[in-house]
Amino acid sequence: MTMFPHRLVLARLVLILMLMSITAIGAASPQSSSTPASANDCKDAATTSAMRVCENARYDFAQRELNAAYQSLLQHLDSGQKQKLRVAQGAWVRFRDANAAFESSLAQGGTLAPLIRIGSLTEMTRARVSELKKANLQ
Repeated sequence: MTMFPHRLVLARLVLILMLMSITAIGAASPQSSSTPASANDCKDAATTSAMRVCENARYDFAQRELNAAYQSLLQHLDSGQKQKLRVAQGAWVRFRDANAAFESSLAQGGTLAPLIRIGSLTEMTRARVSELKKANLQ
């Protein structure tokens, strides 16, 4: 049994997700001089390298949001809760990175592997931002 059909399906899913996320860049993030790719550039991204530039910009934005949400939540916790959050966040970062490595390994050796990795990092980071913001409201 060959893995090629699975890789083809995975590649198609990644491309669909990329198109959806590229559209979201313009709507979800304000453009700044620190963003290497504009929403228009990302909308027209046709090569793997152009998509990686866009996804890297999306990841950088998500990482900044994560750091802000984490710092904001820390300000509302007592010392015991802060320590538990630090432990949980460290475990989450290790899980996120390991999961992204696994997901990209499904396209190992292909040009989409790095794109899958950064896409996974981005989506998991965005989900974690939502979790931390939700916890901050409680």
